Amino acid sequence: MKKQLRRIFLVFTIHYSLFNFFTVSAQESLFPLNRDLNTRIESFYERDSMHLHTALKPLLAAELRKTIPLDSIQSPIVKDGKFNRTWTGRKLRREHLLSIDKDDLKLSVDPVFNFQVGRDNVEKKNVYVNTKGLLIQGTVNDQFYFYTGFHENQANYVNYVDAVINVDSVVPGQGKTKFLENGKGYDFSQSYGGIGYVANRHFDFQLATDKLFIGEGYRSLLLSDNSYNFPFLKINATFWKFRYTVIYAVMQDLIPGRNEDVGYQKKYATFHYLDVNIGKREKLSAGLFEAVIWKHDPSRGFELNYLNPVLFLRPVENSLNSPDNELLGFNLKYRLNPKNILYGQLMLDEFLLHEVIKGNGWWGNKQAFQLGYKSFHLFGVKNLNMQSEFNFVRPYTYSHRTTGQNYAQYNEALAHPMGANFYESVSFVNYRWKNFFVEVKYLYTQKGIDFMNSNDGGNIFLSYDTHPFEYGNKLLQGVLTTTTYKDISFSYLVNPVTNFRIEAGVSDRNYKNNFSNVHTEFFYFGIRTALENYYFDF
Repeated sequence: MKKQLRRIFLVFTIHYSLFNFFTVSAQESLFPLNRDLNTRIESFYERDSMHLHTALKPLLAAELRKTIPLDSIQSPIVKDGKFNRTWTGRKLRREHLLSIDKDDLKLSVDPVFNFQVGRDNVEKKNVYVNTKGLLIQGTVNDQFYFYTGFHENQANYVNYVDAVINVDSVVPGQGKTKFLENGKGYDFSQSYGGIGYVANRHFDFQLATDKLFIGEGYRSLLLSDNSYNFPFLKINATFWKFRYTVIYAVMQDLIPGRNEDVGYQKKYATFHYLDVNIGKREKLSAGLFEAVIWKHDPSRGFELNYLNPVLFLRPVENSLNSPDNELLGFNLKYRLNPKNILYGQLMLDEFLLHEVIKGNGWWGNKQAFQLGYKSFHLFGVKNLNMQSEFNFVRPYTYSHRTTGQNYAQYNEALAHPMGANFYESVSFVNYRWKNFFVEVKYLYTQKGIDFMNSNDGGNIFLSYDTHPFEYGNKLLQGVLTTTTYKDISFSYLVNPVTNFRIEAGVSDRNYKNNFSNVHTEFFYFGIRTALENYYFDF
């Protein structure tokens, strides 16, 4: 443990000594997806009449700056002392590592890192994460933006995470793994980047390999950042109170292609999302979502019909007699007042009204819904926030005949990390005082997992053609499994520009069914630049 700590601080010191540089005022192009960062700004943009469309993330930083005091929110709370005025103090506490602002070019370069050590007290196992990388961001004339980054990682996780990695060959959200030479841990990497162009107040475009998220919750049942990065083209059109988004994406199954020179099998997706802010004070926001997923087939080629940027792909799919997977969803947010928000989602993977009304458990009743509540400055205490959310997903939702058409990419779900056939309650309370943060989290899940070789509807990577019963299906069928997950974390914000923080915490997980009872108690300490979300609470 002591050796790992010494290595962590040595690598950190080297990272902050790599570059020589000048000036200080670059701006990021996209506001990071990290939940802690978004919680910090939500209470500002949820005020009445902000005219923002907040469901599809990441948000454009330039758009946020027009409506909220983003730069002051992100400014560090530090004394103007002697150390903080030095070069080292400025770079450590309040500035990008390298920053250029000249001739309409704003450019920043920062190291990204996650150095974490921990201990599973139940299994008596030491764990660690060693992430090193770089992030470059820039804007030109406040209209064109670009960014690129990479992470190189070595890690050893607690046993329940190891079990998932060994089955899926993927670290959740972070890429395909290779075993380290000593056999104790994994080596993996990821890269991301993109370019964008804001043509005017009506149109903007993004071409990227990255993640997206639709919704106001901790989870998304429509499209989440749970899976690995994928390439996409995103087009936004904004008029009056409407925003319409089209996304064309290429995804992968970790199945070798028919030709060894081709690589993994490809799958394609088209997403449409129409968002509208309703009412004079825009208290209600409603969104209509649809997606179609289809697999690569040399005999078929790319389906040009799905390039149509107009809603209602279902009639197109029917006209083609297509075997593809089409999903329809709804997203809602209602501002009770600027401090209290209700939100929800509904996903229809398959919907036949007469089968739903009969209530006889037809296997094809594949639906999911979410209900949630957020409160800011709880009980009048500044920066005391809470969130509570309920997610419900019926059996076989998001699955299809093959993995080339299911709602997944790179062996990971595109929506909820637990797949299907479950319900979940997850709640947070967090508080910020100056640069100190504390958060308490509680998660309770019940899920039906497959019994023996039966497909009971929880595994979205199994063909739905293998369902054993046409009728009589119900939520939690299979082996009823209960998971509770508790976490309390403490952190200190060192530099808000990169969300560089020092953190420590403890997680407690219980996983129980008739065949297994696994308890994990995990203490951790680390320093990291927290710009994205990774989900290990499953």
